[in-house]
Amino acid sequence: MKKVFFVVLSLCTSISIHAQVNQLKSQPRLNKITEKAVVSNQDPVAVTNEINPYTSVDRGPSIVIGETFYDLQSNSSMAQRFWEFDDGTMASTWTMGMTPPDYADRGTGYNYFDGTSWGPIPIERIENVRTGWPNYAPYGANGELVCAHTFTNDGLVFSWRTNKGEGDWNYFSLIGPPAHEDISWPRMMTSGENHEIIHVIYLTKGTGNGGTVYEGLNGALLYSRSADGGLTWNPQHQIIDGLGSDYTSGWSADDYAFAASRGDNLAFIAFGGITDGVAMKSIDGGDNWERILFYQSPDPFFDGNGGNLPQCGGGDGYNAIVMDDEGMVHVAFGRQIHLDDTPDDANWSYFPYSDGLVYWNEDMEVLDTTKISNEVIPEDWTQHYLYLHGNLAAYTQGHGIDTIVGVSYYGASLTSMPQLVFYRDFLTNQKIIQVDYSAVSIGYDNSELNFRHIWQSCCLVGEYYWGGFTDYTGDVFHIFSESVFPAASQNIVNDRYALIYQEDNMPGTSISPDPPTHDPILTSIVYLNMWRCYITGEDELSNNLFQISQNYPNPFNGSTYIEINLSSPSDILLEVCNLTGQKVMVVDYGYKTAGKQTLTLEASQLVQGVYFYTVTARENKITRKMLVE
Repeated sequence: MKKVFFVVLSLCTSISIHAQVNQLKSQPRLNKITEKAVVSNQDPVAVTNEINPYTSVDRGPSIVIGETFYDLQSNSSMAQRFWEFDDGTMASTWTMGMTPPDYADRGTGYNYFDGTSWGPIPIERIENVRTGWPNYAPYGANGELVCAHTFTNDGLVFSWRTNKGEGDWNYFSLIGPPAHEDISWPRMMTSGENHEIIHVIYLTKGTGNGGTVYEGLNGALLYSRSADGGLTWNPQHQIIDGLGSDYTSGWSADDYAFAASRGDNLAFIAFGGITDGVAMKSIDGGDNWERILFYQSPDPFFDGNGGNLPQCGGGDGYNAIVMDDEGMVHVAFGRQIHLDDTPDDANWSYFPYSDGLVYWNEDMEVLDTTKISNEVIPEDWTQHYLYLHGNLAAYTQGHGIDTIVGVSYYGASLTSMPQLVFYRDFLTNQKIIQVDYSAVSIGYDNSELNFRHIWQSCCLVGEYYWGGFTDYTGDVFHIFSESVFPAASQNIVNDRYALIYQEDNMPGTSISPDPPTHDPILTSIVYLNMWRCYITGEDELSNNLFQISQNYPNPFNGSTYIEINLSSPSDILLEVCNLTGQKVMVVDYGYKTAGKQTLTLEASQLVQGVYFYTVTARENKITRKMLVE
C-alpha cells in the first residue's frame, strides 16, 4: 500500500507545491486505473500564469432534472448520457441510487423534455433489476434505448421503447462469453438511417475485480453489434484487431468512449493513460476497423508490476472523442503524470496536481511522454510543446490572489472530464471544436478543498488557438457548487447544444476512495444549455465580446480598479452581491467605446467580507470574486 500525498498549491503569479501525508486505500472492485496510489512532487514547482480573462456567464439557479445519493457517475470517461433530438425534445440518464449504503435500488434515472418542460424528478429506476453506468441513444424512427450493466452474470441490460418519453419500457440482455458472462462498464451508440443498429463495447472482469484473464487480456475490451433489436449479434464479443494481447496487457473500467455515428462512420477512443492511446475508426459500419495511434506509450504492456516506469507524461483515463462531418477523429484527455518505482505490486502512482487538458486530431503528430512532458505543472505553458502545437485545450485559470487549498479525489487531473462537440461557424463554415470540461476552480472552496466547475473552450480546426475559457458555474448561484461528470449531446439542434452534469455542495464523492471523501448527500443532475463559440462576426453571444481583469488591488479597503476590453461599444453595469446572493451595490458606468477602459469601484458602501461582482456588457456578464478588508 502506498501513501497518498495531498499537496497544497498556491497560485497568484506563481504556483508552489508542498507535501502533506495522508492515507489512501486501493479499490479492488475497479481495475488498474483506480488502483493507482497518489504521490506528490517532492520539489517546489513554480509556474507563471496570467489571471483568467474570462469567467462565468450569469445563468441563474440550476435546472435540476434528477437526484441521486449514489454520486459516482463514472470511474473515468463518461458514457453518452444525454441526447437532444432534432425536434427539440431531449432525454437524459444517470446512475441513480436513493438508499445508501448498499443501494439495492440502484439503476437508471431518466427524465424527458417534451419541447416545453422537463418531467418530474424520478424516484424509481427504469429497469426491473439493479443496474449502473447507463448509456443513452436514439433508437428507431422515434424511439430510445438505454444500456446499463448489472455487474452480475446477467451481463448488460437494454431498455427500449418505440416512442421516446412515453410508454412502458421493454428489455433484452447481452451476456458475456462462457466463464466471462459478467461484462460491465458498457459504452453504446446507434447508427443507421433510423438509428436501428446497436453498437456496444464493454469490459470483461480482470483479476483486480474477481475475474480472470480472457484471451491473454487482464480486462478485455469486446465489441458487439445488432441490427435486429438484440435478437442476434454479429459480431459478438469480438476483440477488434488492434486492441488484443499483441498490443496491450489489458484494459480498465471506463478507459473508453464512443463518438456519435456519422452514417457508416464510427469511432471510439481507448486510453488508460499509460499504455498506448488509440482511436478505433470504421468507415463501413463496424465491419472493419482502423487503429489510429495518438499516444505512444513508453511501455505499451505496462500493468503496474514492473516498478520501472520513470516519471512520465500521459493521460488520466478521462477521455472524449468526436467525429466531424468529414470523418476526421478528434480526441481529448486529461494530462497526468505517472510513476511506478515499486516492483511486484499492481499499483502505481500519479501526481494529483497534474494540469492541462490535451487535444489531438488525425492531422497532428502522435503524442508521447516527451511531448506531454513529465512536469506536473509546466513552468511556462506558452513555451510548452502542447501549447505551441495546438494540443493544449485548457489549463488551470488564475483568480487574483486566490489559491488552491486542496484537491478532492477523482483520479482526474486539474482540468479533466472532457466532452467534445463539433460544429461549423455559421458565417465562414469553418470547422470548430468545442470542449466542455470539469476543472478545479481557484477562488471557490470550502476552506479544505476546491470545488470543480464546468468550463468551456474552443478552437478553429487547422488554426488551433484555444480560447474563450468560460466558467459556467462561477456565478453567485454556484459559489459552493461541485460540478462534475459532464455529458454533452453531440447533436447540434437549432444552432445550440446542451449538457448535463452532477452537482452538490461537497467536493469529491461518497463512493470512492475508501474511505470516501464524504458521507452520502442528495446530489443533483443538472441540465445546462451551452453557448456555441462564435469565432467570427459580432454576434451578441460571442464569448469574446469583452474581457475584464481581476480587480486590483484585491483585497482592498478604499478604491479598487477593474480593466475591461470591449470589442464593440456597450453600456457597462456593475453589480455587487454578498455571499448569500443579496445584491448590495449597483454602479452604472454608462456608455463605453470599444477598446480598453478602467472602472473604479469604491468600498465605502461595503462592510468587510467576500463579495462577487458582475460586469455586464450587452447580454454578456462576467463574474469575479473580491475581498474588502
